[in-house]
Amino acid sequence: MRKLLVYFMRKAGICLVLLLSVASCTKAQHRSGSNVASETRILATIADNDMPPPPPVSHSEKPDPQLQQASFQVIFSESGRGVAYLVQKGDKLSVVHNQSRGKEYSALGTVVISGDGGRVAYGALTGGKWSMVVDGKEGKGYETLLTPLFSPDGRHVAYLAKEGDRWYLVVDGMPNAGTIASYTTPEFSSDSTKIVYIETAASSAEMKLIISDLTFRTQQVKKSIGDLLFILNKDKNHLAATEVVGKKLRVIDFSIDKPELVRTGALYDLIERLTINDVGDSVTYCALKDGKRLIVLNDREETLPKGLLPELPLVRPDKKGVGILLGSEKIIGLYQAFYSTPGQVNKYDEAAGLTYGEDSLLYAFAARKGDDWFVVVNGKEGPVFDKVVAPQISPDGKRIAYRARKNGKRFVVIADNFAKTIVTHPVHEQIFDVKFTGDGKSVAYGVKDERQLIWKVVPL
Repeated sequence: MRKLLVYFMRKAGICLVLLLSVASCTKAQHRSGSNVASETRILATIADNDMPPPPPVSHSEKPDPQLQQASFQVIFSESGRGVAYLVQKGDKLSVVHNQSRGKEYSALGTVVISGDGGRVAYGALTGGKWSMVVDGKEGKGYETLLTPLFSPDGRHVAYLAKEGDRWYLVVDGMPNAGTIASYTTPEFSSDSTKIVYIETAASSAEMKLIISDLTFRTQQVKKSIGDLLFILNKDKNHLAATEVVGKKLRVIDFSIDKPELVRTGALYDLIERLTINDVGDSVTYCALKDGKRLIVLNDREETLPKGLLPELPLVRPDKKGVGILLGSEKIIGLYQAFYSTPGQVNKYDEAAGLTYGEDSLLYAFAARKGDDWFVVVNGKEGPVFDKVVAPQISPDGKRIAYRARKNGKRFVVIADNFAKTIVTHPVHEQIFDVKFTGDGKSVAYGVKDERQLIWKVVPL
């Protein structure tokens, strides 16, 4: 699904439409990794005379300056080694990346930092055209630019651009041949040597899934790909997509290194909510066959109870089942398909962020009853807050980390595997995604306190 946001510049009178690709629901996964910075350090200090731009709003909303409170838009890199933020000076905007201030522009697009924090890219309006600015250097001008994407190694940047009636995929400043249709948001392979994207068309039977080298000279093309976006596993080396076969659909999946070796699923009348597990050897999705609603795990089928799925189904790490936050009659609960005791338990008004421990014996998600939010760990409910966000399970399965808000104060909570609070971290003005460090012995996250932007690492 794609979402439109409009960025309003009140003084300049400029309206920028950003087309952002976002999943229709979110798959919760571990955010631990060996590349996460493991020491606390101040990454930047916002200058006293720097002013934040007004906040973006939905394209369907009328901006009301009296109701909007400007705040700095801060972006931390995944590794915690880099940070950027937007500032406004008069009618101009600029990006400050790792304390280096970029050129001023009348309007800017979404700012993206490479995973290692060392590079930055964003669209900028200059001379009546949109140019992608990468590390301060402006690229070719286009009528339209979409959000940039860095490769896993941070060496390459890709984005979609439109000029006249043609869309182009641009990699490191070089566009492909283009199409009068459009492209879906691309993805780099794990080794950063290939790029994957879909060329859309008038009908799903004419769509193409393309695996290309970064110069567009060598390509593998799979035709008749359905209108569901493809999905990559966590390590970006395995791909799953839907394929049109006559009036039916099926799921195909394959290694990006060997796209000729394709595993095909059964034919269904409808396929949705496609996802793939972290290692890339299992796919799960919802399907319709002969009027029967199913959840599918590889070649296994199970009838899916009635209800809505606010998030993608999640393959358990042991591959014995699928976790689903399933909502019906204004309540939601955890359903575990293909598992010995599937059932729905502990129903809530709202739930989000399902995740499993690495041994599959532990699960966690955030839930709400009335106005009260709390973490749920293996059916046990934690203490009540005004908001709970994105619980994460430590690699050893002994700790749960999550962001919480209470009486306007934001902080991180560390709980045990019974949802009982072990420690509550200090309050900060803003807190960004919580991750476990590579050794699993600490949690790390970005914070903003007044004008300091800090990468904070706290031992468990």
